[in-house]
Amino acid sequence: MAEMQQGKNKILMFRLLKDQSKEAAKLVFQTEHTFSYSRELDKIITKDGAVVKVGELETEVSIDAIQAKDDPVSDMLQTSVLKGEKLELWEVTVDEELKDQEGKYPAVYCQGYLDSWEPTASAEDESAVSSNFIVEMEPQFGMATLTEEQQQAVQYAFKDTTAVTP
Repeated sequence: MAEMQQGKNKILMFRLLKDQSKEAAKLVFQTEHTFSYSRELDKIITKDGAVVKVGELETEVSIDAIQAKDDPVSDMLQTSVLKGEKLELWEVTVDEELKDQEGKYPAVYCQGYLDSWEPTASAEDESAVSSNFIVEMEPQFGMATLTEEQQQAVQYAFKDTTAVTP
């Protein structure tokens, strides 16, 4: 029997394209994101019936998060909007049941730009931020490695009661 995928297991990780030698990082307190794939389809009416002209793929990712204090990823993303810097984005499905033999997780990878950075400050709620990532070309599907530090940033794992030696 098929099981449902949990949205909480899909996280976004970011890196400036120019910083490819550095590790990608997770934006903390993500509340929701949406990958949108669309194509413009133009219906052309001919004397023989309608034909469809297929446009190019357009992909974007809308992002919502609660702002964390001193979050370097949030600062980097805001700066990328201000300076028009290209980013790398991964959507990683962190689900142990979907991990492959090499310990990698299913992922979508893409490059593009944030077209907005909208912090909100409500009197009754946490400070939040919304953004929209515009993907260049087509997203690529594959398997992604998470370092131990990245896995801990996603969710701490069970630890035994014994002392931990570095």
